[in-house]
Amino acid sequence: MKGLIAWFARNDVAANLLMVFILGLGATALSQRIPLEIFPGFEAEVVRVSVPFPGAAPAEVESGVLLRIEEALRNMEGVERLTTVAVEGAATVMVEIARGY
Repeated sequence: MKGLIAWFARNDVAANLLMVFILGLGATALSQRIPLEIFPGFEAEVVRVSVPFPGAAPAEVESGVLLRIEEALRNMEGVERLTTVAVEGAATVMVEIARGY
């Protein structure tokens, strides 16, 4: 018999030392705590919002969706730039956020 398993079968002290080493590494890993957060902190530079409006022409999407979103975001603190796009059946709003917000 040749191989690693056969060697460990013949050398029970080495097998026990390896087991103690593996258990020690496991105990060390358990003692280090990984921070857990329900809502992790991150800073988004750009927020993209897509709104489907099936069957609507771009003019209807603009008046029905985009103008209302623009009005709501116009005076919001931290908004650097607002880009809106109206296409047939959908609206897309790109909001660039200032640093620190």
